[in-house]
Amino acid sequence: MWTDRCIDRNTPVLGGRIVAEYESLCKKVTHLYTLREMVLPEDEIKIYDETLLSKLADTNQQLKKWINRWRPVIDHSMKRVKELAQENSKPIWQHFTANKPAKTKVSRKTTKQSKPKKYSNNPLTNVYTRLKKKRSSSQVLPVIKKIKHKVNHLISTLYNKLGKKRSTSREQTALEVGKQIIDDRFGDEPK
Repeated sequence: MWTDRCIDRNTPVLGGRIVAEYESLCKKVTHLYTLREMVLPEDEIKIYDETLLSKLADTNQQLKKWINRWRPVIDHSMKRVKELAQENSKPIWQHFTANKPAKTKVSRKTTKQSKPKKYSNNPLTNVYTRLKKKRSSSQVLPVIKKIKHKVNHLISTLYNKLGKKRSTSREQTALEVGKQIIDDRFGDEPK
């Protein structure tokens, strides 16, 4: 039984070293593929001409060749990107000059917050103002009388002066209608 255990522990697995080497190479290749966006665009076309899945399908020897060939190129390209970025950008103290003030929409004025008033042990009149100056609410409010429309007696006084009574009815008797004569303005009275 002891010998079986020793044989099981110490005999190498067939292809174990090759599999372990392949896994480590795959990790290196995937890491280099993650740096794809940090490389110059013209280098990106040359270096990453295949997709990651098709690259991982290669053999160990092909992966080693690809890593040894393109890792220094990737590092150099990343350095060039940093250098170009530094050339194009200004330092922060040159960005805001006296001629060009900072374009900030936020107001930089600091307002001192006033301390809240303490209203403890104060009467309410210190806090709230009175609506009515007369303090007593038991006073009777004056009654507002309705304004009646005054009748204009001008027409009725004129009738009284003439000696006639003003009738409110619109119906006229036949005698009153017959008495009314309209003056002839044109002189063509019937004869």
